[in-house]
Amino acid sequence: MERLSVVVTGAGEGIGAATLHRLVADGYCVVGVDVNKDLLAAHVAAFPDRVVGVTGDVADRAVHERALAAALAIAPLGAWVNNAAIDVPARADTFDEADLRRIIDVNLIGTALGCATAVGAFLDQRGGGAIVNVSSLQAIRAFPSAFSYEASKGGVDAITRQLAVEYGACGIRVNAVQPGAILTPMTNRSLAMASDREAEVRSYAELHALERIGEAEEVAAVIAFLVSQDASFVTGVCLPVDGGAAARSYRYPPDPSLPIDRDLPAQWTYRR
Repeated sequence: MERLSVVVTGAGEGIGAATLHRLVADGYCVVGVDVNKDLLAAHVAAFPDRVVGVTGDVADRAVHERALAAALAIAPLGAWVNNAAIDVPARADTFDEADLRRIIDVNLIGTALGCATAVGAFLDQRGGGAIVNVSSLQAIRAFPSAFSYEASKGGVDAITRQLAVEYGACGIRVNAVQPGAILTPMTNRSLAMASDREAEVRSYAELHALERIGEAEEVAAVIAFLVSQDASFVTGVCLPVDGGAAARSYRYPPDPSLPIDRDLPAQWTYRR
């Protein structure tokens, strides 16, 4: 594979960190962007010849420009993954306006700025490229206390489609993934606030037809596919990575006649 660079925002932990590790394993040089310099430093220490860290807020266009410069100093830009996101749960009658603006700034504007920076670089290179935006199941399904977050992720899906159509003739592919409940540090922080953590974990698992919580590496694997040439004819897609959650309208248990053995964890757990 030609030596290429990839920018991954929100690379400090969770899906971003898993994506960084997967893309390094696939042969890319990765520029990780995050507000947490210590998390980035750990990735750089683990892969000193393959990872560069850029500390900053994705709501600031200058941060994306610094990330692009760092990537081009290594190799031509092959892809850009917009993963950085935050959430402050609240309903429409209870949200704080400052929280709403911050969520939109990071989740939607940050993604838009990353897309714009990547598109500019791809056009300059005249060689095409791939963008993957990390959206959410919540972009297409309603969840409680998700007024601001769902607004931001719905916007991510919209710009994904728009960019795919606008720049497809230039060889630029733009796709999104829509994760369901994924076991990440953000999820764990949410679970820590639950009065009954075990019941909350169970409710997360029951959201999916596969009846388990997903893992960050599973989302990273799909991102790696969309970045790669194996997905060379895939663009404008918002792809659920949600264990079948979006495929149904309500939860119903599997037929008891099916050969389901819940004592075999390998059936229900991601196998690395």
